[in-house]
Parts: sequence; C-alpha cells; structure tokens
Amino acid sequence: MASSSYDMSEAFKHLRRGFMRAATGLFVKPFVRECPAPKQVAIVIPMSSRKELTEEERISMRQLLHHLGDYDKFLLVPEGVEFALDGFRDMAFPKRFFGSAANHGKLLGTRAFYRRFLDYEFVFFYHFDSLVFSDQLAEWCAGDIDYIGPPWIRCDDSPWVDRPRVGNGGFTLLRVEAALRALTARYLHTPSAFWFDLFTAYSPAWFVRLLERMSWFWPARRLMQEWREVHDPSTHNRNNDIFWSDLAAWYDPSFRVASLEDGLRFAFEVSPRTCYEMNGRRMPFGCHAWGRYDKAFWEPHLVSSAGGGGSGHLRKEAAFRA
Repeated sequence: MASSSYDMSEAFKHLRRGFMRAATGLFVKPFVRECPAPKQVAIVIPMSSRKELTEEERISMRQLLHHLGDYDKFLLVPEGVEFALDGFRDMAFPKRFFGSAANHGKLLGTRAFYRRFLDYEFVFFYHFDSLVFSDQLAEWCAGDIDYIGPPWIRCDDSPWVDRPRVGNGGFTLLRVEAALRALTARYLHTPSAFWFDLFTAYSPAWFVRLLERMSWFWPARRLMQEWREVHDPSTHNRNNDIFWSDLAAWYDPSFRVASLEDGLRFAFEVSPRTCYEMNGRRMPFGCHAWGRYDKAFWEPHLVSSAGGGGSGHLRKEAAFRA
C-alpha cells in the first residue's frame, strides 16, 4: 500500500511538471536575434522619483557627460515622472519597479526590459554613484565578453566574498542578446521560475495580502516564500548581479563573464587602493560606489565643475500624473 501511494505521488509530480513545462512553452521560446543590432551601446541610468540630485550624484553625472557625453543615454524613470536633462532621454517603466534596490532588480530580471534595447548590442548601466575616467566604452564593447562589472574581492569592505570575481551591477556592461538568451534559458530549464517571476513582478498588493492570510494552503506559502526572497535579495543571495555573475553561464554555457583581471581594468568598487595594487597600480575605466568606499582615493580624479558641464541642467518638468 505504501509503495502504491508513493508511485501515485511521483506520477502526480511528473504530470504536474509536464503540464508546467508545456504551459511555459506556450509563452517562452528560445531567443534568436533576427538581425544585427544597428547601434553599439546605450547608457542606462536608473532614476528615483526624488526631485533633486544629491551633490555626489551631480558629480557622477558630470563625469559621465564629460567622458561619455556623445553616446545615447537613457534615464529609467517611473511612469508619470518626467526629467528634462540635456542629452538624455526618459524611458518610463511602471512605478512598482522603483523605490528600492529589490524593485529595480525585478525590472532588470525581465525579458521585456532588454527587448526595449534590441536596437543596441550592449547596455551600459551607470548608476549615479559611479564615476567614469575616460572614453573606453567602444573598446570594451568590441571585446568578446557578455558581462563585466567591478569585481567582488574579499577585504574589510566585503568580508562575505567567498571567491574574487566579476562583479557588481552598478557600473556594468551587458550584451543584450546574451541577456535575453540567458533569461530565456532559465525559464526553459526551470519553468516554475517563469511563473514565480510573473507573480513577484506583477501581482497587485491586494492579492499578496490575500495570500499572506492563506498560510495554511501550501501553494500560497510557497508563493509568499518567493515574494519574501525577491524583496530581500541580499539576505537570500538573489541580487540581479549575482544572476549575471554566477548563474547565467549555468543556464546558458555560451554566456561569457569577464575574468577578474579584465574586471579590475574595467572598474573598482570595494577597497579601491587594494584594487589599484591588484591592477598593477593603474586606474580603471570607472568605479561604483565611489562615495562609500574610500572617497579620498577618487577625489583627485574628478572633473572640475567649471569644465564638466551638465550638472546644472536637471529640473523636474512634471510631477506625478494621475
């Protein structure tokens, strides 16, 4: 009798997995770029709904405009918010993808986001706590990597690092086609991930509250477990850059993550003086979180406000529209 019950349970699990795989297959097809991208790279800057930039954010913007001012630049903004920033274009997304690092990570985990940039071979994420020191962007795009960012190294700033590797997502170059291939491969390999991502990205608040009251029901408990992990990504090792650094190549073996050595030439984040020594006492292309990690190291390399341009051109044109 026990063996018969076990066999029935396994048969049910097999049937359920088969049904989920078939249902997912209706919405998820292997990604194939139909034609080459006509443009090389788009610079992408996530914005909040704050009315003003901080002084450090203005410095970051000044560096960007001074060194990379001729590239296409997009501000990721909440729907209903418009920024008038010379040389930048607004690209609006639903408000639910703003307000926290977790919400921003959900946006960057959607295939819909990267489809907005199919005209470009690469997206270059430049958060306004970054600095860039030269124009090497086209050179990096000409390489054979799909993902590169400031390396994580084990040091006092980041004792959690188990092995040095590329890297953080705040100053990052990512190949659009490779990103879409990896995200699609994840769904084809693990169909439940497709449905979990739909739930965490698009569920209305009332539905989440309802599920919280249904803890006695196993599917509700499992959905809420996913919700909590996605909304506290650092605790559960679910940050978006962890996916690109550690998991994308597992789902898509053709996905190419840059080496530690190339990552150090590209950018620093934690312990910049240590990274500087590791990089042969050479400055990188840029850095992330410059005001958080040894600000004094970076200050001699800042563009002066007299020559940098651009920092005074930001103004809020419209607040929220209903």
